[in-house]
Amino acid sequence: MRTINIIRNRRFILVTLSIILQFTLAGFLGHHYDMGIFFTVGYAVSNGNSPYGIFPASMIFDNPAFFEELPGIGYPPPWALYLGLVYSLIYQTTKNIFVYNLAIKLPIILSNIGLAFIVERLAFTQNIRRETCNKIFYFLLFNPFIIYISAIWGQFDSLVILTTIFALNKLYDRNLFSSAFFLGLSSSLKILPLVLLPMFIIFIKRNYDLKSNLKFITIFFSVLMLLAYFPFLIFNWDTSIIFNNADFHFIRAGGFTLFNIFDLLYDQTFLFENLEALGYLWIPALLLTIFLLHRTRLDNYMDLIRWTSSLFFVLMLTRSWVSEQNIVLLIPLVLLTAVSNNNWSMAHFVWVMPLLFSFVNTSPFQMFFLISSKPFEFIKEFDISYRIPRLMLKFILAIFWQIIGWIYVIRTFTVRLK
Repeated sequence: MRTINIIRNRRFILVTLSIILQFTLAGFLGHHYDMGIFFTVGYAVSNGNSPYGIFPASMIFDNPAFFEELPGIGYPPPWALYLGLVYSLIYQTTKNIFVYNLAIKLPIILSNIGLAFIVERLAFTQNIRRETCNKIFYFLLFNPFIIYISAIWGQFDSLVILTTIFALNKLYDRNLFSSAFFLGLSSSLKILPLVLLPMFIIFIKRNYDLKSNLKFITIFFSVLMLLAYFPFLIFNWDTSIIFNNADFHFIRAGGFTLFNIFDLLYDQTFLFENLEALGYLWIPALLLTIFLLHRTRLDNYMDLIRWTSSLFFVLMLTRSWVSEQNIVLLIPLVLLTAVSNNNWSMAHFVWVMPLLFSFVNTSPFQMFFLISSKPFEFIKEFDISYRIPRLMLKFILAIFWQIIGWIYVIRTFTVRLK
């Protein structure tokens, strides 16, 4: 009993420290571009306007630290609606940009804490040693990359993967209604979890009947439509800007992919017109992955985790543009898979590599825009002299990421064969 109390007290102290650390960073830091968009979208939605447009950010907040103009949000409506709510309740009341910044990030920070608890619990249910489960808990509680992407940058990928894990849990617990709801919710926050739908259908097909599958699909698309499409109808937002720019995510080239060689060789971040088909490479790659995984077992919870991590990995290895923030979706999944095989090196690789890439990509220097312009000015001056070596290093890091990533994926094809 005394040992249990010591562990609980230590855990309480560390959780409190993690929250204090994240709150402190969250209030003062944020990505110059992304948080600028979140701030202005909150203003737009609060004033009854569509979050999908062009906004005079520096004029709205009367702050030269902002870009003069910023585009609208690049995600489905739920996050934009949340930003509008925060603007109305917090910024309109306080008129304090730092409080507004922190308030936007509150659900993200809570998601970070929630991930530590739920992944540790999942590890324990999979008969992983208590000592290792504790390491998993602290790994997620203080993971530098997760804190950097969420509390500092302001991206909400930890919320997306948390709701995705909820969907997996409910699926394995045979609660199809809740599973469909959470998968629909995660896909309406960022569309990436939609690629997991075939896996859910296959699992239900192997363990239930056709009626259950139809029920799951109906609930999933109902939730997705309610959250991702109905706001356009309810608030009379123009959908044309979405459809007119639908190809944007298929023609960009760069980020944490081999396609960043376009920036190195041609000083551009878009695919050439005759190479635009490469922007759709992830579709046949995912179909092939599903075909190969279909030959493996999908019976227990770790099978679900293995499939999910593999599908996300293939998506990110074959898209023509991947932002480092999206790697957060992989971290808890790869962590569970790797640690169950006593492979902590892979668990560390999956966060260290994108963090290194982010520094080479100069992203951390954009996080200080609310308090100082000097870091961003410094890196712009630095880039004038060292741009080519920096872009070469980005490409080299992407090569290493591809090699280790594909090794991980291939191993999921050969484990637990029927």
